[in-house]
Amino acid sequence: MDEFRIEPGALSARRAQAGALAESPEPLLARARAGERLSDAELAALLLAPSVATDTLLDLARAARPAGAPRLETFSPLYMTNECDAECLMCGMRGTNGALVRETADDASVAEQLAILRRRGMRGVALLTGEYRHGPQRDAIIRRVAGALRTALAAGFRHVLINIGSLEAADYDVLLAGVPRTPDGRVDPRVTMCTFQEAYDPEAYARFMGTNGANPRSDYARRLTNFDRAADAGMWSVNPGVLLGLNDDLASELLALLAHVAHLRARGLDVYISLPRLRKASGAPYTRGVSDDELARIVAVLGFGRPEAKVVISTREAPEVQRRLVPVIAVLTPGSPGVAPYTERGARFDLEASQFEVLDHRPFEAILGEFLDAGAVIECFDAGAAASAG
Repeated sequence: MDEFRIEPGALSARRAQAGALAESPEPLLARARAGERLSDAELAALLLAPSVATDTLLDLARAARPAGAPRLETFSPLYMTNECDAECLMCGMRGTNGALVRETADDASVAEQLAILRRRGMRGVALLTGEYRHGPQRDAIIRRVAGALRTALAAGFRHVLINIGSLEAADYDVLLAGVPRTPDGRVDPRVTMCTFQEAYDPEAYARFMGTNGANPRSDYARRLTNFDRAADAGMWSVNPGVLLGLNDDLASELLALLAHVAHLRARGLDVYISLPRLRKASGAPYTRGVSDDELARIVAVLGFGRPEAKVVISTREAPEVQRRLVPVIAVLTPGSPGVAPYTERGARFDLEASQFEVLDHRPFEAILGEFLDAGAVIECFDAGAAASAG
């Protein structure tokens, strides 16, 4: 199968169609209520339609979820370092940010962090680093993440996500060395590749991620095709995402994301979708993401429009936003964006040493416990182990 590409002309045509359909959305609503699968342009039209209330879209998304109490997955982020060679203007970790306190956890510290998370009941973890130019530092960090991945799997983590930037085919050989495979070469455990495009619009991407060829984040096409290389390497779970607030045209971003999801599903991949909002970051002037209502609308549209893709919301969001969205999402990820931040009872949330601001600083046991107490079922969290650790 060919690698994923965005066709600007086709995307523009779908965007124009969505705008026209948004003027009279009632037939689309009727079809959605009847359980019909709408086209990408029709879903974008419902996102855009001012006459369609956000609560109506959320109701449609709730109806598309399994009956009963919410069923969620969870994982916590574990940053191994905040060193980075990229130049993303909205990110505290960018290499040119002299205000950030730089930290790197050694292998022993990463192993202890995984042990702490496991003692506290967490069974899903995302391993995160910055992005690096080709050379010894890049090679070393990929080897270190590969070691942390093997450590996490050996410790009994049921889901490990990798968020370290775009990789080449040879990099995947290093990353996945020693990971169990099925007889056909498929990676056996759930190991998810995370590469948020941030902005599918090339102009918005270049504005925030830069155009300098020495910047490892500046290659739009290389990032766009990373999941194809992951699939070729035997991975079967991927996590695209949009950083809401970089591109004012939310409908165009939705359309590009939907096209990407369709491509990934056609490749036989499980798909998670992350929708983080732009937040305050060390030394970054860009702090305005989309509104609470705009976030709820895009989450809802994806929830009923493409329920086979699992929408992920993090505790960048305040508790009240989490409560509004939990009935219509598949994954809630609590934790800290600090480097090796976890203790036996909590975590550090130092903005001056973190990638971005997180609004909910409660221990993840408290966050997840709130939804468990309300009847939710949460995969990859052992509440009994958490209670024993506490």
